[in-house]
Amino acid sequence: MEYRPFPDERADEFDAFMRYAFAPTEGPYDPAEADDHDTIADRRGLFDGDDPVAVCAHHYFSLRIRGEDREVAGLSAVASPPEHRRQGNVGRMLRESLAEYRDRDVFVSTLWPFEYPFYANYGWATASRYRHLTAPPEQLGFVDDLIATAGDDAGTFRRLGEDDYPAVKPVLAATAERYDLTMDWTEEWWRERTLQGWKTDPFVYGWERDGEVRAVCAYSFHDEPDADDPALRVTDVAVADDEAWFQLLRFFRDHDSQVDEVRIRAPPDAPLLDLVDDPRAIDCEVRTGPMVRLVDVAAALEALAPDPELETAFSLSVADPLVDWNDRTFRVAVADGAVTVEPAGGETDGETADAESETADAAVDVGALSQLYVGYRSVDEVIRDDGLAVGSAVADDSAVAGDLRALFPPRTTHLREGF
Repeated sequence: MEYRPFPDERADEFDAFMRYAFAPTEGPYDPAEADDHDTIADRRGLFDGDDPVAVCAHHYFSLRIRGEDREVAGLSAVASPPEHRRQGNVGRMLRESLAEYRDRDVFVSTLWPFEYPFYANYGWATASRYRHLTAPPEQLGFVDDLIATAGDDAGTFRRLGEDDYPAVKPVLAATAERYDLTMDWTEEWWRERTLQGWKTDPFVYGWERDGEVRAVCAYSFHDEPDADDPALRVTDVAVADDEAWFQLLRFFRDHDSQVDEVRIRAPPDAPLLDLVDDPRAIDCEVRTGPMVRLVDVAAALEALAPDPELETAFSLSVADPLVDWNDRTFRVAVADGAVTVEPAGGETDGETADAESETADAAVDVGALSQLYVGYRSVDEVIRDDGLAVGSAVADDSAVAGDLRALFPPRTTHLREGF
């Protein structure tokens, strides 16, 4: 077996893998039906000779993590044909993918799972949540009073295109100040991912006030079998502030002559239920979003910029089911706003590392550590759910637990983009 790039000249073969894995009801892939959308992913395959037994794709982008934009590897398009399943091929391909990320000095990986337990077995864990809101458009009329009360100019909405990339950058920066895991779109991502869809290109609009874009949304219309009118499906919302959110709701409400229902993938704290006239008319679901995983624990921890007042040293045992460079005990020191990490017992001294893990100050699985790293969960939540053990006592009495709380304070996370 060899892990290597998937040849460009065999793109139809890769697309056939995708069709069978993610849209099997559409029947066998026909190259004549292929669209002309470009891909910005790096395609990879695990090959047995010249035959691919598993495939995947890698995206590289910047996400806001603890106040800084950091390069992250987005894993997608993981698939294996039925004749090669349950043979360990996907696990090997995932391990090789992590090694490739590590070679590129990328220390965090994220993905949208087809099944959460499947990727949890390999060390990925949930990284963010979002609200899925379903509302009759007339229930969004409350925003008229809010906007009028605020006394702000209504601003203008306009459809955005390829040339508007510079205009959307400020709203992304403002969104990143509100939510960690906000992506810093490149111009290529704007053209080929935001403005294009897998099967249908979305409508992409911006709300502008005083010459500055303050909100961006992407949506499409979907026919419903039992409804007179289609539904408005909003797949992305980026807002600079609450006023921009209310302006988007007004925009969606103004489609009341076209749709029976508005469905919005909204930020996890988007205000709505306490403001509408009839909260029971709104369906508000809290859904889990993508998963995250530390590629290289030592390098990721050393990339942190902790509070300069924090000074501590402790040993941390990490359990990683996929890669041995993480599956060990580390000595972690924090001082002067920097983190240093060294393997306990040496890089190759397995027996010493195993002995250290039994007496480590804290023990954690890589998925839980990844959640702490991005701020999705607190130290106390992870301890409660047995993802983190601190000494032999409950965390409240542990100095190490207090240091971990200071090192990993919770953040509000919201990764919106699909890939």
